[in-house]
Amino acid sequence: MKGFADRLLTLLFLADASLTCVALLLADWGRTTLPFGPPLVSPGPFIKAPILIAAAVIWPFFLRLFGAYDTRRTRTFLDELRAVVPAAGVSALVLIGFFFLFEFRFISRLLLAYFLVLDLLFLLNVRLVTRVLLNWLAAGGHAARRLLIVGPTGPGAVGREIAQLIAAHPWSGLTLVGYAAGGAGADRAAVTDDSAGAADSVDAQDAVAPTLGPASDVVRLVQEHRIDDVIVALPAREHETIVRLALDLLLLPVQVRIVPERFEMIAARARVEDFWGVPLIGIREPAITGFDRVVKRVFDLALGTVALVGTAPLLLALALAIKLDSPGPVLYGPWRVGENGRLFRMWKFRTMVEGADQTRAFKHREDPRRTRVGAVLRRWSLDELPNLLNVLAGEMSLVGPRPEQPWIVERYEPWQRKRLAVPPGITGWWQVNGRSDLPLHENVEYDIYYIQNYSPLLDLQILWRTIPAVLKGKGAY
Repeated sequence: MKGFADRLLTLLFLADASLTCVALLLADWGRTTLPFGPPLVSPGPFIKAPILIAAAVIWPFFLRLFGAYDTRRTRTFLDELRAVVPAAGVSALVLIGFFFLFEFRFISRLLLAYFLVLDLLFLLNVRLVTRVLLNWLAAGGHAARRLLIVGPTGPGAVGREIAQLIAAHPWSGLTLVGYAAGGAGADRAAVTDDSAGAADSVDAQDAVAPTLGPASDVVRLVQEHRIDDVIVALPAREHETIVRLALDLLLLPVQVRIVPERFEMIAARARVEDFWGVPLIGIREPAITGFDRVVKRVFDLALGTVALVGTAPLLLALALAIKLDSPGPVLYGPWRVGENGRLFRMWKFRTMVEGADQTRAFKHREDPRRTRVGAVLRRWSLDELPNLLNVLAGEMSLVGPRPEQPWIVERYEPWQRKRLAVPPGITGWWQVNGRSDLPLHENVEYDIYYIQNYSPLLDLQILWRTIPAVLKGKGAY
């Protein structure tokens, strides 16, 4: 599946670069040919090789930055629209900067208008055509590989989950042919022909295929239905059945994969590694990796440094006010839980009387532990400015989940621990959607939403929305 998706995205990457260059050339032709705009200052061709090369580099870069090549964030055409349009706009601004940098004396605004319109039409239409074509191939059973899922009594929860993922990701190159029912009692429950199986299948909206037969006939099912891939989604108690299925399919040209029983607990970010022949499943892999992680870290360092230097006079003034207002240290460093459960000291300006942290309590509007200066600092979120030190140290990010207290994390349900898959942030999705006014469980859900939908563009949106959230002071206490 990954190979198919990688090839598809590579072709899309090359198509974007090529179509952007074509749009530039057509816009240049339109500038000199169509009877619109003021008289030409420079009648000859404006677009030359250096400009084409720059565009072929700039556009794919920003499309990648805004998530246009991330299949996790482009499930629908609307998602692609949200990624492509701002990426094209930012790329155009960078290209204009390229013109000034290399002292191009003439820049036609009409050419730029033609180019942006053509470029968006090309980039969006190539995605729309690709999506329609892949859906048509999948619906017609012409996908690259045919899949059979072995579940406990047919589809099951895992089977439905996989079916929905395949339906949402036609670029996976898979088409779900059906299910085989395995486990104790499955042979009696399962049907042995396609027509009967179709009657037992669940709603077509769930993209669930029919049950084709029992797992004991998996070899026959693979041969009759020309199966290329088998996914075994049986519980661990069916260990003997899983081993038998793997041995039975060993002589057939089919790929066999096994879903861990507690897959829902590691769904945030799991990775399988080959440890010299021993398969290992990593359940604490970073949720933001590769290029995205580098971009996020560079962004944190650059903006964090600028913010720390720019607010240095304010930091000194606030430190003096805290010292004069009440006895105790200026900075307060409570322990917080960071990425993958690592503990770190989160630096803040002290807003409560000394020793107030000995009481385990949630913040509320009439917290008697606050000092006079502390109330002002909390109202405008100024107490969190020292968090910039944690950002520069790599313990936090500018944007991320709420940095939680250890005693609260100890009481987390397994699904809530998914929020520890990325570094915590000074601001985040929950902060711009209610802050402390939200119940604790909703805070966690907002954080998990951020992790599952992360993109540099989402970080920028959150930072922008943080400004009015701070000014309104909603949930700041």
